[in-house]
Amino acid sequence: MTILYLVRHGETDGNAFNLAQGHHDAPLNEQGRAQAQLLGQRLKTWHFDAVYSSDSSRALQTAEPLMEHRPDLEISTTPAIREKHYGDCENYSWQQLRDEHSDIFAKILNPEIGSDVRFPGGETDREHMDRVARFTREIIEKHEEDATILVFSHGGSIKAAAAHMCNLRLEDKWRLRTDNTGISSIISEPTWRDDGWQIERWNDTYHLNGFSHPV
Repeated sequence: MTILYLVRHGETDGNAFNLAQGHHDAPLNEQGRAQAQLLGQRLKTWHFDAVYSSDSSRALQTAEPLMEHRPDLEISTTPAIREKHYGDCENYSWQQLRDEHSDIFAKILNPEIGSDVRFPGGETDREHMDRVARFTREIIEKHEEDATILVFSHGGSIKAAAAHMCNLRLEDKWRLRTDNTGISSIISEPTWRDDGWQIERWNDTYHLNGFSHPV
């Protein structure tokens, strides 16, 4: 059984102010750095065969505390699992984008066409999912069938990876909540219905409550 752990980065100022960050390289804020420390304490005794991270600063900074505890692990970075690219609209508040691009928002919310609509210069949901899906498939094929793989990424990319592997509808991935440093996992365990993947845990933030439960 392959286990794929998907961990969202810690808080940034952009998260706190509800901005569309996308590829904008925002660092963690003070809250985010504290969250990353708690996450590192939580994960330091867990078994991982491989660790990957988005090359965005906020993802790498979230991984740092764990890597300090675990010199036996090496981290591989890639732009393939960056957040969805919002093009010219990055680092604007979602409310501002709703006001200034109401026509685009209306199309995005239309389930028949929304997955193929983009902000100027950015990616569509479908393009973003295809990018993340390719990377996810590549690392699964690269490692043994019983590998445990840890990925530090972004809310939208985590949703895209899980939706792709578990055959969820593209337009429904936004119903999967991902909080800062939330731990999610999907597993390759067959069921009576098929030989596909299942969501094992979702958005686990137990460590942020001051606990470090090992599982």
